[in-house]
Amino acid sequence: MRELAAKLQLSYMGAKQHCIALEKRGLLSSRNRHRGAGRPLLVYSLTPKGQSWFEESDNTAAISILRHAKNLYGSNSAAKLLLLYFQECTEKYRSHIPAQTPVSEKMLLLAKTRDEEGRMVDLVPGIRIIERHNPAAALHKAFPEADGLEESLFRQVLGVPVRRRVVSPGGQYEIHFDLHTPLALKS
Repeated sequence: MRELAAKLQLSYMGAKQHCIALEKRGLLSSRNRHRGAGRPLLVYSLTPKGQSWFEESDNTAAISILRHAKNLYGSNSAAKLLLLYFQECTEKYRSHIPAQTPVSEKMLLLAKTRDEEGRMVDLVPGIRIIERHNPAAALHKAFPEADGLEESLFRQVLGVPVRRRVVSPGGQYEIHFDLHTPLALKS
């Protein structure tokens, strides 16, 4: 809540009032994140209803183009175009994250970059990257093969096995990118 208040240039209570109002409208849900001794952090996340406000932002044209490609050039053409897009994204992330970087640092850098892209990212170091907003949700819904390509992107950038899954804890929308490494399996 403190981080949100600072970004909005509001007091803690001012930001909290806005979040409470959005929660009453069903756009946000809240939970406490315990961090050992002391007061837990209050964390807000988009609900599926809140997610729907964002997901169509820039996907309509991409979905239309992919459907036209599929109709004009065959069923594999959309998948090939998506593959090229995700390969381009993979290279973009790799250019900012040196290959010799430890996995934990790669996770931090990738999470930070994706958060800056508007994905509302949380990191469970060595275990999972959690995204609470997917700007391309409509694209993933129209072309489910994008899920596997995004999972492959994470695997290639991080250099370890990764599993992508969509979960809805308590009505929240989340995409989990779980690492399958000895480090992650210890926790």
